[in-house]
Amino acid sequence: MKMNTNEKGITLISLVITVVVLSILAGLLIETSLDDNGAVEIMNQVQNSYYTQQEQTQTRVNEMTNGWEDVLN
Repeated sequence: MKMNTNEKGITLISLVITVVVLSILAGLLIETSLDDNGAVEIMNQVQNSYYTQQEQTQTRVNEMTNGWEDVLN
């Protein structure tokens, strides 16, 4: 009986190599996301900046509309 050596499929070695490479990439991604200048910290800074700008804009709009109340009355 002759064995067919041209079978297609994933081998255990290629599966292990794939898992190891993906684990290394995941570790690097998590490390860079959570360090001091990582994506999470940058997003927190952006969010704080957004809320600060929103408050400043609302304050300015309120100041401008308060002047119109006197003119309209």
